[in-house]
Amino acid sequence: MAKYKLDWFKLDCRLDSKMELIEAEYGLLGFAVVVKLWQEIYGSEGYYCEWNDDIAILFSKKHNIALSKVKAVLMRAIARGIFHKGLFEQYGILTSHGIQVRYYDAVDRRKFAKIKPEYLLLCDTQFEEDADNSGENADISTEKANIFFTEKKREEKKRSDEKREAAQSAPAEISKVGLTDEEYRELVRLSDEITVRIYINKLIAWQQQNSKRSVKAYITVKNWIEQDKQSAKRAQPAPAPEASKSSFDLAAWQEYAEHLFD
Repeated sequence: MAKYKLDWFKLDCRLDSKMELIEAEYGLLGFAVVVKLWQEIYGSEGYYCEWNDDIAILFSKKHNIALSKVKAVLMRAIARGIFHKGLFEQYGILTSHGIQVRYYDAVDRRKFAKIKPEYLLLCDTQFEEDADNSGENADISTEKANIFFTEKKREEKKRSDEKREAAQSAPAEISKVGLTDEEYRELVRLSDEITVRIYINKLIAWQQQNSKRSVKAYITVKNWIEQDKQSAKRAQPAPAPEASKSSFDLAAWQEYAEHLFD
């Protein structure tokens, strides 16, 4: 899966009470650890980062912060909801509603669609304005969220329709006469699948006999279908004379009988 890191992220001058509590407990060190973790997230995968003991050791060394302090601040940040506890425990990642909201706000929808579904915390009916408790403004409107998910559902429906059409696609023989899938489906709508296949095979045989390829396969097959429909109509016997009007019209009855076995 491609990575779409951010080059920068916005940070409010006034943070919320949960960040203030982190700072009250651990001083500026607590503030620094959380901000550095945000940098890791936005600067790596964009909307999450992996976290384990090895990564914690490297983080500690990189920022010259005691490993015990890093772990203590992180656990308090998770407990206070700054990072999502469930995803941390299940997948070993750091993310939050708010982080994903700002990631969506910063990248185009094509990139946002790359988000792993098992990590997704956003939905089409709920966007929490203060979801990650970081104090950053989650200035994304419900309308914008609905637009995104409407487009996402439309794309999913389009893919589903394409798969269904592929399952009902034309036989391989159509390539031999130059028909497109769309032309094949249109011919089937005019007649039926069995009839169309018969005419395609008929056209293939004609091409082989004449060592040439039809340049107007769609029109040719369509004309054959229409011509045969007209011939079938003409071949139908005339309706029987109405008894009330011509019960004793022997000539009419004879004409009707003669066409019964045409």
